Amino acid sequence: MTKTNETKQPAGESENTQPLAKSVSNMRLYVQVQDTPKEAQKQFNNGRFSGTDINPMWRIKKLTELFGPAGIGWWTEDEVFVTEKCEETSETAVFCSLKLFYKDPETGEISHGITGVGGNKFTIQSRSGNYCNDEAYKMAYTDALSIACKALGFSSDIYFANDKTKYSLTDTFGTAAVSEDVAALIREIDALVRDQTKNMTSAQKRVYANEKIIPVLGIIDYKSCRDEVKMKALRDSLKAA
Repeated sequence: MTKTNETKQPAGESENTQPLAKSVSNMRLYVQVQDTPKEAQKQFNNGRFSGTDINPMWRIKKLTELFGPAGIGWWTEDEVFVTEKCEETSETAVFCSLKLFYKDPETGEISHGITGVGGNKFTIQSRSGNYCNDEAYKMAYTDALSIACKALGFSSDIYFANDKTKYSLTDTFGTAAVSEDVAALIREIDALVRDQTKNMTSAQKRVYANEKIIPVLGIIDYKSCRDEVKMKALRDSLKAA
């Protein structure tokens, strides 16, 4: 008679324990940067769009807390700056692309580069004539770094909760054009999301996004989606909820 070795499953431990543990491990950095303190937030409305501005030094502080000093625990590489002119307004903008790297605080492993792309106006049209923004390159770099940080989960409470960001419908420079049909869908989805999440906490909103939006679009930021078919599917799904 052949004797086989059997590993008994500990009482109360399900078959899904390992995947759940992996999921928690995958989120260990995300959950430490997802909530933005009030002191790092500033509301703005410049006439074209409104939203919440996040103090860039808060990101620097959190990166340093998690990974160590800049240049040792985290750093950027492959910075590229490009200027482009808008023929319609004669304004120019500077765009920055970069890659953010960090050293994992638990394993010591160096991450792959996390791409960030940002921009800001360099020459700006005003009633008294065009003028140059001498901080445009710095602001473009800061914007690009913020986008790279977003991939790690930085300020996800703000980016999901806000009704509008500078990447919403009214921005006409430096962003992809939005068709009227997609714009109408975004407005309709906005209304549904606001109504369904108005009494939710930040944590509940994140669960909502994970359960309602990501399964349909594959991303949280539905305003960046230009796929009309997927947007219609999301709208119909939210209406049926």
